[in-house]
Amino acid sequence: MNKNSDIKERVAIVLKYKQLNVNRASKVLSMPQRTLNRQVNEDGNVGIDLVNALLKHFPEISPAWLVLGEGEMLLSDNKPVEKGAPFYNDLPVTAGHRDAFDPANEKPSSYISLPVHGADFYFPVSGNSMEPEINDGDIVGVKMVERSEGIEHGVVYMVVTNDARMIKRCYHDNNDPDLIWCVSPNYPSFSIHKNDVCALFRVVNRIENI
Repeated sequence: MNKNSDIKERVAIVLKYKQLNVNRASKVLSMPQRTLNRQVNEDGNVGIDLVNALLKHFPEISPAWLVLGEGEMLLSDNKPVEKGAPFYNDLPVTAGHRDAFDPANEKPSSYISLPVHGADFYFPVSGNSMEPEINDGDIVGVKMVERSEGIEHGVVYMVVTNDARMIKRCYHDNNDPDLIWCVSPNYPSFSIHKNDVCALFRVVNRIENI
């Protein structure tokens, strides 16, 4: 498996693994065939609805692999007994506006067990755009959000697009409901279209780097 394949290629891998063409997949996932075909076979971006549908209907698929290209496609039954959330020490999430994911390992470095926060997985942060709230070297725990329309105004999220993965405080645009504003203390704010969001994760925990 190509560790650097993008999310569209990984979606295609899942459909092939499940022996589903677009027609059958649209019925299984309850998505319009035209929408699915555009995202899978044409030039459309993979949307958050498709990502969520795949994870809902195929729970054996790893969210970290599908969204971020990390680890293996299938969730392992041989995780440590403490059943913690995966931690990827060598795969930092950028706190700036650039793609900092360059997968180096096929498996998590370790697991973090903090059940009160319910994080899906943890990463170290690289970059200073969110300082002093989130500092370079801090570890953040993130949890997938069901739909981009459901984001809470002013909350910190990890935003995943086809081109970047970044931690930003997100706001709704006052004039255009399809836009999300990404804000950080040390870099200029910018907007992205909700259709360009492949996945959205709320930052639910921060472990400070002392």
